[in-house]
Amino acid sequence: MNSSEAREHLEMAERIVAASTRELSLRYAAPFFIAWGLASGTVCLIFQLIERGLVPATATWASGGLLAAAVIFSIVYARRKARCGAGLTFLQREFLNVLWIAMGVAFVSNAGGWNIFPTFGLSAIYTIAASIVLFYIGLHENRRALLGGIVLLASLVVANFMPSVVGYVLAAGFYLGYAGFGVAELMARE
Repeated sequence: MNSSEAREHLEMAERIVAASTRELSLRYAAPFFIAWGLASGTVCLIFQLIERGLVPATATWASGGLLAAAVIFSIVYARRKARCGAGLTFLQREFLNVLWIAMGVAFVSNAGGWNIFPTFGLSAIYTIAASIVLFYIGLHENRRALLGGIVLLASLVVANFMPSVVGYVLAAGFYLGYAGFGVAELMARE
């Protein structure tokens, strides 16, 4: 191999590395984190308000509506981005795969274990799943995700010692830790 061929191979390797690591942020996926953080936090808030007698028990339907809206938003947004040709890096795809796996396991726990876990126990499962996603992203040098994961776990610990306001505390964790991470990703410089 002569020097010009070696230089071409090095340039090609540099382009491959640059393409695979061009964006360690999750700006593309930030709206997912915002939507799901707001929906999850509001569901916790609704159940806390029901438990305190501040809204009727029929408000549980609103939580189902919020979750359905988050699902619809996720589908529409992902399809729109795919049509626009907004490609994901390998690392971004891995982040989203961990997100879907963690949330899928939480959903199965919710659907299959609702007799085992009382209302806020289910919220705690989602808090743990969301923090796993953020910690995984944080392991890839994203400090905003690491901070969001810490906020989510802190909300779980605080909620454990404040049984009369568990829903409020877990809601704050989702608003600040999960949706806050999404907002921080949108605002981050490239």
